[in-house]
Amino acid sequence: MEKRTAIVTGGTRGMGRAISLELAEKGYRVCAVYRSDDESARKLEHELQKMSRESFVCRADVSKQDTAQKIAGQVWELWGRIDVLVNNAGIFDFCYIEDMSEEYLDHILNVNFKSQFFMMKSVIPYMKELGGGRIVNASSISGHFADCGLTGYGASKAAVNMLTRIGAGELGPWGITVNAYAPGIIHTDMTHEMISERGDEQVKDLCLQRFGSPEDVAALVSFLASEEAGYITGEIIGIDGGMFKVQNASRAYSRVKQENQ
Repeated sequence: MEKRTAIVTGGTRGMGRAISLELAEKGYRVCAVYRSDDESARKLEHELQKMSRESFVCRADVSKQDTAQKIAGQVWELWGRIDVLVNNAGIFDFCYIEDMSEEYLDHILNVNFKSQFFMMKSVIPYMKELGGGRIVNASSISGHFADCGLTGYGASKAAVNMLTRIGAGELGPWGITVNAYAPGIIHTDMTHEMISERGDEQVKDLCLQRFGSPEDVAALVSFLASEEAGYITGEIIGIDGGMFKVQNASRAYSRVKQENQ
């Protein structure tokens, strides 16, 4: 069979880097798209090509519709197929309503939502021609649970959830599945400061009492991109260590300590 191909936006750092490497290790040709960090991109490309010689990185701002179309067109022209789109590009930032400028709101919606919309729209014609495909979007626990200071971020991820569900409905007739992964607190460069400041308290809300790794997310995304996930669509799948699933999760750990004394 011809090698399957994947586009991963935000694909050179954090969760995106782990996803790109996971897919390359599974035999995909990967186009990892990034926006600004050239050093991380060079390092990733070197690693990718050890596993998949045809894989490459591409610098682009996919929050622009014409750029998203160019990326999809370039991959199709190069490889003749687009099997998987992972919409991982995103930013995380706190800003209270009273402090939020129009420019700030536009920026976070552009990066977190419009980039996913434009990339999805851009790959649809190619996936239809191919006869199917997998679209996997980056949501967040904040798309469902409200959090003070995260109006912009939370709204952008709630929009991604709706895009995912509606996309699943509209694209089902062509064999294209659309799902989203909704991370809780994953330890990356983007969350390192937050974890350092208040991680000791936040971890108590997790059933598993540990923060996630980029590799945890990559494993889920790899499955959603696979043939085995062909009957899963329209789902927003949490990958959050059981965050907020039950009150006082830390009590179970306290009991274990008492039993072991």
